Amino acid sequence: MFFCGDFSPALDPQFRITLPSAWRDGEGKPHLVLFPGRDRDLLLFPYAMFRDFLIRARSGALANPAAQAALAQIGRVVRDIVPDKQGRIKLEKEMLAAIGVDKDLKMIGAITHIKLCAPQNWQPVELADAGVFLDEVQKLNANDSDGLSMLLEKLVGKGSAQ
Repeated sequence: MFFCGDFSPALDPQFRITLPSAWRDGEGKPHLVLFPGRDRDLLLFPYAMFRDFLIRARSGALANPAAQAALAQIGRVVRDIVPDKQGRIKLEKEMLAAIGVDKDLKMIGAITHIKLCAPQNWQPVELADAGVFLDEVQKLNANDSDGLSMLLEKLVGKGSAQ
């Protein structure tokens, strides 16, 4: 599953938003994990990706006090998110306030995850300036990361990914 596009969903009085149908799995209920991000945003990751992180973290954290402290902080702020039958997810008022959202929200598909932020905190790159973010994708591709070579080929054309 991957996430693309951007949306401006309406927050209902219970602080719920509806996930776009393209972002739901076949059963309409993707299991997600919500993290506070670094840039006044919230990040929604598929549970399978989070599970992979947990498997790696478990092996390194047992005897490492710093890793245990970091995991405790992460555990304190992450939230397990499962949409209801209509594809709505509930967000916490305090988390929304921390990223500057009171009623308007921007939802951005970031390929591997979903970024939630206040509209004023989202500055999309114009298509004419796509080289700025393609350079970062190229760096990821150089590290042979999770199928990014295929994505890069689609974005910049065959032969450019080398």
